[in-house]
Amino acid sequence: MARAKFDRGSQRKFLDDVMKRTGLKLGQAARLCNVCSRTFRDWRREKYRISYNALSKLCEASKLSVPKDIEILPDYWSVKKAAHLGGIRYVELHGNPGTLEGRRRGGTTTQNKFKKDPTYAKKIGFILRKNIKCPDKSPLLAEFIGMMIGDGGIRNNYQITISFNGEKDRDYAIYIQRMVKNLFGISSTEYIRKQKGAADIVVTSRNLVEFLEKTGIKKGNKVLNQINIPNWVFECEEYQSASLRGLFDTDGCVYQHNYTVRGKKYSYAKMCFRNYSLPVLLSLKKILENLGFHPTIDRRQKSVYLHSFSEVNKYFLEIGTSNPRYYNRYNKFLSKK
Repeated sequence: MARAKFDRGSQRKFLDDVMKRTGLKLGQAARLCNVCSRTFRDWRREKYRISYNALSKLCEASKLSVPKDIEILPDYWSVKKAAHLGGIRYVELHGNPGTLEGRRRGGTTTQNKFKKDPTYAKKIGFILRKNIKCPDKSPLLAEFIGMMIGDGGIRNNYQITISFNGEKDRDYAIYIQRMVKNLFGISSTEYIRKQKGAADIVVTSRNLVEFLEKTGIKKGNKVLNQINIPNWVFECEEYQSASLRGLFDTDGCVYQHNYTVRGKKYSYAKMCFRNYSLPVLLSLKKILENLGFHPTIDRRQKSVYLHSFSEVNKYFLEIGTSNPRYYNRYNKFLSKK
């Protein structure tokens, strides 16, 4: 609606002149303008600008000319001002949207809104948290925890990774992805890094990250945090065996040790578990001892060893491996033996 813009004090003077000339009372003048008495009173107080339509009616009734020193404001003249004021108020409530803090506050507000009404979020195309299965303690979960401690990690608040040899562990990567699906009911993706042979299984789920933190897996740098195997793994030998298998399959190795004594050459298989967290090495040694092995620990090398072939043989017969590459290597040593 078009409005008349008077100089300060002029709008009140104009309305008073009209009422004096016409003899109209306030209520009668309001009815002539087709507004309520309160609106006309606000015009007289100059709280609001008078509409141009009402101004024309009052000029006609009082035989006055339309004042020449006024400015006619077109329809929607106030939208720009209202938008400006609205923007200022938004910044007061939510911060500057062009800053990191402003985006964080805006994002938090949106997330809270979506939590209260998930159907609305889906309707407008936003991706919400994935629902996952939260499995009870089991040997399979213990093996997965071993993988995470070995060569896995929580990358951030919504993503985990498990690294593997992209050239030699193709079958093992498939096994990991099936395990993720069986345990948590969600899919994973495979990411091949630029470095030759390096690859990751990547699982994106904030719910999964929060679940793993509750089971004892710390987020962030494993070495700096000096992570450890969760206490619940020590509740039974079955959990210990499974976590040991997951840890060895991702961060261990079986190799042939060659040495010479008095000119005679000797060769036999050994196993090595390497980890840069001392608590993990100590817990690993404890698990092996609990399961009847005789490991040695080398803190300088950040490793735990099984030195005799009989111990290696016992490991593959009793603990086993889910990584075909290690099983094939063991069979190769066994055939030589």
